[in-house]
Amino acid sequence: MADVPCATCQTPVPENALYCPSCGSRTGRGDSRAEVPVASDVPERLARALGTNYEVRQLLGEGGFAQVFEVWDRGLERRLAVKVLKPDLAWSSGMLERFKQETRSIARLNHPNILPIHFVGEGEGLVFYAMPFVQGEALSGLLRRQGALPAERAIAILRPLLEALGHAHTEGLIHRDIKPDNVMLEASTGRPLLVDFGIAKRIDGAGHQTQAGFVVGTPQYMSPEQALGQGDLDARTDLYAVGAMLYQMVTGTPPFDGASSQEIVGKHLSEPAPFATNHNAQIPAWLSDVIVRCLAKRPAERYQSAAALLEALAAGRKSGAQEPVSAERVVRQLHADDATAVMPSAERPRPLAGPAAGQPPGRPRGAPPVPARPARGGWGRQLALLGVAGALTAGMFLFRGSPVLVVENKLVEPVRLVVGGATVEVAAGGTLEQKVPRQGPLVVQWYLVRPEGPSGPLGVEVQGSITIDRPRGRMPRTLSARTPARRSLPRSSPTPPAACSR
Repeated sequence: MADVPCATCQTPVPENALYCPSCGSRTGRGDSRAEVPVASDVPERLARALGTNYEVRQLLGEGGFAQVFEVWDRGLERRLAVKVLKPDLAWSSGMLERFKQETRSIARLNHPNILPIHFVGEGEGLVFYAMPFVQGEALSGLLRRQGALPAERAIAILRPLLEALGHAHTEGLIHRDIKPDNVMLEASTGRPLLVDFGIAKRIDGAGHQTQAGFVVGTPQYMSPEQALGQGDLDARTDLYAVGAMLYQMVTGTPPFDGASSQEIVGKHLSEPAPFATNHNAQIPAWLSDVIVRCLAKRPAERYQSAAALLEALAAGRKSGAQEPVSAERVVRQLHADDATAVMPSAERPRPLAGPAAGQPPGRPRGAPPVPARPARGGWGRQLALLGVAGALTAGMFLFRGSPVLVVENKLVEPVRLVVGGATVEVAAGGTLEQKVPRQGPLVVQWYLVRPEGPSGPLGVEVQGSITIDRPRGRMPRTLSARTPARRSLPRSSPTPPAACSR
């Protein structure tokens, strides 16, 4: 029987297969009941394979390759989540080995934010493994319900996940499918859990089950090197996906989206990373810069480890802007002060032991008291204090000595820079001096300005980035023919490789 290419990833698929053996996409062929995801007797077969000590209760969810069932362990009186490979798929020995690799990968990990494996089983034509049951919801469900999260909430969720990733990377594993669907939030504690190492890969290359050039992952969160099917992936590809997920957590949308996997992958390969502050001005600028660095096209320009990203988040929280002092907040404090001023003297808070009331510190005992100055009128006092607060706020920005980025363009064409969410053009031979926030890291995207033709910019699109970990003082940078840069995909380039979601 002739094989037919999968419409999603072009892998040859047996003519009557319901699912692609590589990406799990539904083919819509071979069975008039194509809407039925798997054989209807899977729960009964799983119950027989598990034995009488277990009760299969309900289907919890499914992906491209597997279904997850809630199972009751009668002997230990506990709830389990059992993941079962879909038997209707055109399974190959490579896919079964990938599933077994998943179980081995997770079993090697020991971290409170990674779900462990209880046991692996096979029987009744099914292959499965059991994990603890988690009462809660996926991060993707939370984002659908609430939209964008406050920055502090997003960071609180991300930090333990980064610690879990760091543990996995130390054990020689990369996840390769970091996304909101693969983060569970425990209902009772709020604890975030990293799940589904189904396409995990040993960093040293062992256990790599995918074919050369074949892309596995989810397009919205996929690093450029993963989208290109490169085999030498490392921990930095997970950090790219973390940046994409963090962008979605604070803005409500992924950094790149489109009508097809090919369109999304093309944006990951060629478009500059977006600034989260452009989407929502309330997002701290330092956090937006952290995300941009995570989304750098070249792995060498990203954070090099989960620990380094954790340090950047900690430093940003310490140096980031505090709650803004608004006029309303000052007036509230003034009203509170005025309420205290009109209280009967017996009810006012007594001063701590020290100089007598009305007597300045260090004044000799027995000296006549200094006459008190008359209190100002209510509005006059409020306006005066508002003026002081405004002056202090302005002074914080004007006199703290903001770092200055100095970019000299020695190229023969103008360049466009994205600095702190603002786009600035620098002519050929020109120089830009731009004040930037003190808190780091600073990531500046630049690209050549090409003349427009009938079908878009003429010539090869070239872009690069400037990364400064700790902005201080004057920071001169030069763009020249020796500056590291990369070519974007031309508009007439072939369609990028297909990216397949699990």
